[in-house]
Amino acid sequence: MGNGVRVISYENRYLVMLLSSVINEKKAVVPRRKLNWREILKLAEFHRIVSPVYYGSLGMEKGLSNAETEQFYDKYHREILLGEEYKNALEVILWQMQRYGIPGVLLRGIELQSMYPQWELGYTSALEILVSERNLEEVHEIMLSMDYEHEANRVDEGRVYFRTPGIRVIFYNDIRVGNEVLHKYLMNTAKKYYYMPKKTGVLPWDVSLRFLYQIGRYLDAYMTGNLRIRDIMDYHYLTQSPGLETGQKQYEEILGKAGLTEFVRQLNGLTFLWFGKGQDAEPAETFQLEEYIFSKGMESQRLDSRIIPYEKIRVDFYQRDREEEWEKKQQEWMFPPREYMIQFFPILRRVPCLLCVCWGIRVIRIFKKSVAAFIREKRGMIKEWMAELKVKIINKLKKKEGIPEDEEHEDR
Repeated sequence: MGNGVRVISYENRYLVMLLSSVINEKKAVVPRRKLNWREILKLAEFHRIVSPVYYGSLGMEKGLSNAETEQFYDKYHREILLGEEYKNALEVILWQMQRYGIPGVLLRGIELQSMYPQWELGYTSALEILVSERNLEEVHEIMLSMDYEHEANRVDEGRVYFRTPGIRVIFYNDIRVGNEVLHKYLMNTAKKYYYMPKKTGVLPWDVSLRFLYQIGRYLDAYMTGNLRIRDIMDYHYLTQSPGLETGQKQYEEILGKAGLTEFVRQLNGLTFLWFGKGQDAEPAETFQLEEYIFSKGMESQRLDSRIIPYEKIRVDFYQRDREEEWEKKQQEWMFPPREYMIQFFPILRRVPCLLCVCWGIRVIRIFKKSVAAFIREKRGMIKEWMAELKVKIINKLKKKEGIPEDEEHEDR
């Protein structure tokens, strides 16, 4: 960077060209020189863009072995199935929250993936739901009853639940956005959303609030060196959301107060550079932001003070000792205060000294549910494995008897 030379691999450059062809519905550009497709696949997986890369590269000579080609397809197919699973999971979770009268805000669902012209080109990494602190334990019971596992989360203060084949659901009692102005505005608005009288169940953001929340998440990803190509693709479609222009004046004012106007301008510039749509920005700085993404945040760190003027480089929000916070959070979750335990063990009102006994009972209950969930998962895996084995045995028997397998494939 010191001599002004931008070192970006041809694979990175071609990856963006390929995505541009997919987004603009044009024929993929033929590479001018031989590509390292193993590196392409590695980058695609890191940037969560396996599906559009696979789609755009159909018909190309990739120089991969049969095993690598099959692995590429498997990852593409897995992303498609995962997207459908997320759609079904969200529907069930929203129904359960409505059923039990738990208010909340859907911070991030499948709306970003739904914006893509073809569903399989999008990607959903997790569902994020905001609820009040008093509802977290009730949510915990509901998620365990649906065979979700409580997963350790060392990144932020959300409660993460996981279920095969890769569904992640995160519940927050606070909006995890590092920018103070944006956090305060979103949190105050969220409280109005789910504290309104007679409002139960999870409500979605309106389009302007969703835009602001996503900007906050992109900012956090940028500050930690985790801004990815998928984020820029999502941003490209997010800016085209129907109804976004209606609240433009309001969200631009909030972004201005938060000191994020320049950050958004650079996102627009990179969208224009890569996909030919959006608003142009200063080319030199846009190139630096591009290099920042390709180098996974290792290059162009001096951008921080320029495009995020009111943020310190690598803000303290991300420099805190997460291990200490994690241990404290785990301890509080395992051994809640007496005021909280009373709602499950009313006897504590009369006999406070039984708190330790009640803690023990609670731990045993959690352990039993975790074991039961583990056993159910393993049973499901065994049944699936047995079903696959049965199909293989039947196919082998058919081969011996000279019966073609075409009918079996057609049935599938």
